[in-house]
Amino acid sequence: MLPARSPFAHLEGFLRDTLGSGATRLYEEEAQAAQTLPVGSLDWSPGVQRGFGFPSVYSHQAQTYGLMKEGRNVIVTTPTASGKTGAFFPAVFDRLERAPEATALFVYPLVALGQDQRDKLNTFRDRGGFDWEIGAFQGAAQAGEVFRDGVRMVTATPDKLHWALTQPRMRAFLSRLSYLVLDEAHTYRGGFGSEVAGMLRRLLRLARALGANPQVVLSTATIGNPAEFARELTGVDAVEVSQSGAARHGKRYVLADHRGQPRRFWNAVMDASSRYNVKVLAFFRGRSRAARLYGTYRAQPQYASRAHLYMAGTSDREGRLSEFRRAGSGVMFATNALEAGVDIGDLEVVIIDGYPGSRMAFRQMAGRAGRVAPGLVLYLPALNEQGVPQPADAFYSNAGNFLELLTGPIEKAVVEAENPYLSPRHQSREAEEFRMAGLPVPYPDTPGTQQRYWNLRGEGSAKFAVVEHAEWERLGARSLDAPLESPSQHYALTEKHEGAVFTLDGQGYKVTRWEAHPAGTAIIVERYDAASLFTRGLYSIEVTPLRMGAWEKRGPLAFRHGEVVIRRRYTGYQMRRQVFERVCVGCDREPGPTERTCVKCSGRIQDRMQDHKLSEHLYDQPVELPPFRTGALEVGLDARATERPGAVAHTIKHLLQKVTPERIACDDNDLAGAFREGRDDYFFLYDDWLGGLGVSRRAYEQFDALLRRALDLTVKTCCKNAEGCYECIAVSRCFAPHLASGERRPTDKHTTRLFLETLLGVQPVPAEIAGVSVLPDQAPDLPPSWPLQARELLDLHGLSLPEVSARLGIPSRELQRAVTGTQPLRLLHARFGEGVFMQGFHQGERREVLVYFPGIGQKRLLLQHAGLKVVEPREAQPAG
Repeated sequence: MLPARSPFAHLEGFLRDTLGSGATRLYEEEAQAAQTLPVGSLDWSPGVQRGFGFPSVYSHQAQTYGLMKEGRNVIVTTPTASGKTGAFFPAVFDRLERAPEATALFVYPLVALGQDQRDKLNTFRDRGGFDWEIGAFQGAAQAGEVFRDGVRMVTATPDKLHWALTQPRMRAFLSRLSYLVLDEAHTYRGGFGSEVAGMLRRLLRLARALGANPQVVLSTATIGNPAEFARELTGVDAVEVSQSGAARHGKRYVLADHRGQPRRFWNAVMDASSRYNVKVLAFFRGRSRAARLYGTYRAQPQYASRAHLYMAGTSDREGRLSEFRRAGSGVMFATNALEAGVDIGDLEVVIIDGYPGSRMAFRQMAGRAGRVAPGLVLYLPALNEQGVPQPADAFYSNAGNFLELLTGPIEKAVVEAENPYLSPRHQSREAEEFRMAGLPVPYPDTPGTQQRYWNLRGEGSAKFAVVEHAEWERLGARSLDAPLESPSQHYALTEKHEGAVFTLDGQGYKVTRWEAHPAGTAIIVERYDAASLFTRGLYSIEVTPLRMGAWEKRGPLAFRHGEVVIRRRYTGYQMRRQVFERVCVGCDREPGPTERTCVKCSGRIQDRMQDHKLSEHLYDQPVELPPFRTGALEVGLDARATERPGAVAHTIKHLLQKVTPERIACDDNDLAGAFREGRDDYFFLYDDWLGGLGVSRRAYEQFDALLRRALDLTVKTCCKNAEGCYECIAVSRCFAPHLASGERRPTDKHTTRLFLETLLGVQPVPAEIAGVSVLPDQAPDLPPSWPLQARELLDLHGLSLPEVSARLGIPSRELQRAVTGTQPLRLLHARFGEGVFMQGFHQGERREVLVYFPGIGQKRLLLQHAGLKVVEPREAQPAG
């Protein structure tokens, strides 16, 4: 009898063709059978049963339906692709069927997600034979048209609802509101979440004042504090549904180190996608890399039909998504605009290019794969300009750390509805909404508090549209309704400025001019042979103290809080060329086919994607956005207190960025930083939000506690190199990574630890007390024996190739080539003598090694207590 074919068989072929035989499997999620109940066991009407369309329901769907029928508020936190939509749709349709006047409002954070879910609502309605209309309140839609008679369900974005609560038809809809559904609610975090929380409270209080008693249903990714989050966001207590009854088909997570050859890797992904008939979704942290890779393959006839793009601002995103859904295979290059909720049912492979900044985002992205069949997730560590993995990516390339990424505690979603900086204007707006509804105003009138328009997302609301010159000449302002792209203000100024060169859908364009119009700004472009050219905008952030409090001193450190003005200045752009071939990292030169070291500058030769600056163009008059005021914490160091004041200041800034979200309700992106102009030992941490959020104020008030927590991180023995790692001092996003000279701004974990210990009066704690096996030091100048050191880290300590690459500052391709040429590790044991390394098992404190000792045989030893010493090759004797 033939053995059963592995359900991963074709994915194993895909993996083999893209990564070869050396792929490292980091984790495997086991398959799990579904836990279901027959539809007949629930009291659904025939229409709801037809609309649902399946003979059985998952256990969590049945639980959610039961709670909603009881009148409870619910938050559903089951994993991605577990059928959360099917958990609340039946109860909503059931209520509207039984109560002919009732209405339901579905709120989605993204327009594309709202469109996707509205299609599902329409399908449910049509299958069930329900006769009411479903409206869409997003984009240019008008409230009077959407909330008309006969419309009983509406999908909306919070941005549209924000200023619509004074509309008469909106009030009529709210007066009959039975359900408020918040899908992908975890996106409402930090400043944006606090603004949305203020709007939702206004909406719910108005609905109740008009006679309705709506239930609230939240659907969210797995978060660390679901009940607390629901209460902070909406003001109601909700019951959590977290145990999923959906089937799991199994999923494998693999470390996808391309070893310095990204062109070969992505070519292999494109080819294997077609060969094995699989769809691949590749997530990127930045727009430019996703767009440039897409443009590269869209321009090649053999790949054009199989390359897809999805990111904020691109034209016809729904059409792009539909095209990818219909395709049998292909690769979609995407940003996290596709992370939230948009369903691609038959997706099998997800590639995550770089740690996305949070465990929550990583699990959301990975959860897109393997919904209807086994899935494969490739984690591709992001590299810096020298081809070395970034700190966070190197940290999670370790199998033990990666397990924590998938199964460890997840970040809390934090909002603060009563934020003293934000809530007053929501109160002012709510007073106006009640006044126009003829209801008693809930807050006393305060002179001068009437609010002008403001954006919930904290950004300027200006509209930008990229249109071709011919279309602008033919249609004028009407061409703004169907642009090639709709970038945000910042991306318009950095990527679509006058003179910008870019590629979109395989076609090159050059920006000729901007045209201002009341409907928005038209960015006029002409077709252009861009080839591998593109431009990158130059900009700076200047922080000017306005009203600062008095300095407080803690020994050689001073800090104060106050109001500052933030100016963003766009000064010009660089013309750059994308090199996707063998290049020298030391000079702008293409090496010969056999060169391994550059004959011109002795730099390393690498096969990777690299950007070369060709020219720089400065504007006669820099473009400056309107300045905005916000709160800021300023910290200064006495340069005489340490040998490396600049490095210590930069390290403390990193540490405060890391520890502040632990203590204060904020999202990582709510806090930004900059150094004082001309000073490398003074820096600002400011609320990156118009008017401030109060985060920096509370950081100032808890400054001593934050410093003590920062010291805890510098004492961690996760690494010993001065730059630190992601577990201790490195951050995913540094707001000031370079000095004015262009050099990378240094960090110094050990010097900062000494500085903080002295500052806080803490006695130094020897590292060995922690009982952790400390890895060998990183030498700033690697000795000639560095290949042996690399082998020790790889074999003896069990680190991954990206981790070792980051520790030694050497690209992984060069590491692998050097290590392959070294002899197996020879180890000295106090009792057994000299032996040869055979194999390693597990990670961290559980790390075991198998060593062959001549005359004794193989011994399996716990590394932490074995006392093994690596023997230099010149000292080694023949092993008999």
